[in-house]
Amino acid sequence: MPTLKRPLSAFMLGACLFALGACDSKDDPAPDAGTDAGIRSDPDAGLPEYTALTPSEESHTLAWSGQPVSGRFAFIARAGRHYDFIAEGRRSSYSLTLHAAAGYVVDQGEPTTNTPFTWHWSGLKEGEVYTVDVSLSPLQGKEPLVFRFVDQGMDDHGDLPSMATLWHPSEKILTGRGGHPGARDVFAFNAIYNHVYVIDCTFPTYDWRLYFLDFKGGIHSLVDSASFAQTQVSTAYKFTDPWVQYVSIQDLNPAPSSAMYSCVLKDKGREEHGDTAASATTLLQGTSSVQGKIDFVGDIDGFNLGVLPGHFYRASCIPEGPAPCNVDAGRELDPIQSKMIFKALTPYFYGLRVQGDRVVPAQWVDLPYTLQFEDLGADDHGDTRATATPLTGPAQTVQGHVTDLIDPDVFSFQAVEGQRYQVSSEWREEQGQISSSIRDEMGSSVTAPRTHVGSRWVQDFTAPKTGTYFIELLADVEANLGDYTFQFEALAP
Repeated sequence: MPTLKRPLSAFMLGACLFALGACDSKDDPAPDAGTDAGIRSDPDAGLPEYTALTPSEESHTLAWSGQPVSGRFAFIARAGRHYDFIAEGRRSSYSLTLHAAAGYVVDQGEPTTNTPFTWHWSGLKEGEVYTVDVSLSPLQGKEPLVFRFVDQGMDDHGDLPSMATLWHPSEKILTGRGGHPGARDVFAFNAIYNHVYVIDCTFPTYDWRLYFLDFKGGIHSLVDSASFAQTQVSTAYKFTDPWVQYVSIQDLNPAPSSAMYSCVLKDKGREEHGDTAASATTLLQGTSSVQGKIDFVGDIDGFNLGVLPGHFYRASCIPEGPAPCNVDAGRELDPIQSKMIFKALTPYFYGLRVQGDRVVPAQWVDLPYTLQFEDLGADDHGDTRATATPLTGPAQTVQGHVTDLIDPDVFSFQAVEGQRYQVSSEWREEQGQISSSIRDEMGSSVTAPRTHVGSRWVQDFTAPKTGTYFIELLADVEANLGDYTFQFEALAP
């Protein structure tokens, strides 16, 4: 292909590419010997030097030149055709950007795999010149990039979000075909804020991949045949950005096929319970239950429950089907379980969250549930040194109740240096003993051995100095929850 020495117009540029270099300016001299084949345009006109690509099975080699952009190519697209840019046998050490004639980016990225990578492009505009910039990493050394640019035939829907087929959520069936191994069909739809969308598809084979794709490139609710070998597939997601969003459907069958798939995109409406503190559903004090449903994988329903400070509450999530639902108190370290007990520390609403199984099912259905609340009453003894129940007598019997494993009972007493004190309680043969420890004002544990004496356990303590000390009782296992009694006594010197 001759190298042109004078600027080309956009029209002439397309014509030259289409003719595969068969045009030239009649005043132009022949190309210098040894010059790489290509079409040169005026850099000041914004058209870089590039090489015309013609779809074929021919392999091309691009050597790394040490420059930021090592290769520039261009081709003229035909409407409805599927093009593959196939990088062969190279590690992830290059990036590629596809531009439309208007200059905007159509596709870009850097492969993150060490296996050969294929870029799929379809839905391109008829007769438009697309340019491909390939940048090789200096870390790759002198290893060249070997690639092919192949026309894979007709494609009914585009592979790229910028070329996506517009899809309106409804009961209307949309059809398509895989056609080419690795190709995907991308569809765009206008998402409404906080609405839940469901895709239901029927595929001709078990080899498929289906997911939502947001405008930033984030993938949501992906399901594929690697985990679920089914031909009836559905998944759901909620978008919190009122932008154009996308659906990606990919037939992973290794052989080309003319078999059709069919899908329906449904708008399920606004989510009934918010997932943030600001959008959580407020429940008045005394509420015994509330209905909800997990609308999509990863869905979280938030609730602000009116509470009485110092009271314990039990929250239980009861699903209507076999799939589990879990509840937690909205704190990062809370355990995820179907029921939990929490203590209200303030007179304000207490945040609770309900969420479902984190595994993405291939056939999504809503998960209805009932969230139940029980007021277990006020805590009988303080949980901390600041709220400890004082022991006032030289000898007294103390009764208490451990509501949950998170419920320590703390008692304080005034000790005199050198004085001996004793804590004792009934020995429990079956469930084991309630945990007990003695601490000083700084919270440090002090030596207080505990022994089994007859039908009781006994813990002795000699005060190393005069001051306030604390006894902490705690149930280590659920068998020790409930009522307990212990005796506190100041012993004779």
